[in-house]
Amino acid sequence: MESNECCYLSEIYSAIQGEGPLVGVRQIFIRFSACDLRCVWCDTPESLVKTDSCQVENGAGSRSFEKVQNPVSKPQLISFIEKLSPALHQSISLTGGEPLLQSKFLSLFLPNVKQQINLPVYLETGGHRVNELKEIINYIDYVSMDFKLPSSSKTRTLWKEHKEFLKISLSAKNLQNIWVKIVLTNETSFGELIQSINIVKSLSTAGKNIEIILQPVTQINGSQPPSKKDLLNIHLKLLEHYSYIRILPQVHKLIGQK
Repeated sequence: MESNECCYLSEIYSAIQGEGPLVGVRQIFIRFSACDLRCVWCDTPESLVKTDSCQVENGAGSRSFEKVQNPVSKPQLISFIEKLSPALHQSISLTGGEPLLQSKFLSLFLPNVKQQINLPVYLETGGHRVNELKEIINYIDYVSMDFKLPSSSKTRTLWKEHKEFLKISLSAKNLQNIWVKIVLTNETSFGELIQSINIVKSLSTAGKNIEIILQPVTQINGSQPPSKKDLLNIHLKLLEHYSYIRILPQVHKLIGQK
């Protein structure tokens, strides 16, 4: 029976963050089930819908997993985190799926995490669930939000939601950092990239510029990254409009990690 006291997970495990400015740090990943988007290049299709069970790693880096029934209660989830030696980790990553679809649970769970585990909380999100973000943003330390470009993700247009999402994040009292991630494919529209930059620039302030991470897609479901030459040229042209842009691949894929 579903309750705000419980959540649906896909998996929980210890691993190396492979994307964005915190690439290379150790995190405890809590992957939530269910997503309301269907990006063509999604690399975690198993997390798109709620399932009867989830996988829980038995020890940090052991890659020995136990099957646990969904939904998972707050005390259960705390105990799963504690099994993974939290003191050895930089932060706890809330990922998915789309974790904000379970914001009611998170609004009850995150105060406990802050009190009992005492690690920063890192939110990885599609950047479109604005009302849900409001419920938990003051418990979040890092926001890694995607800009879903219709030309490459094949999702609906989300410009309005993305802009509002950024505004709310920037107003949060505990936020340490926020960045925008854009997955690049060989179908990505340059005009959409400029539109993304204009949104970010409109919200950046003196001394607080939002960094944009361009992430060449890891080949999946027919999605291909731009050519080496195109990637260099895209970056160069975008730097004429905004200085805070860097290119980072999915490093965890390069080193054979989850």
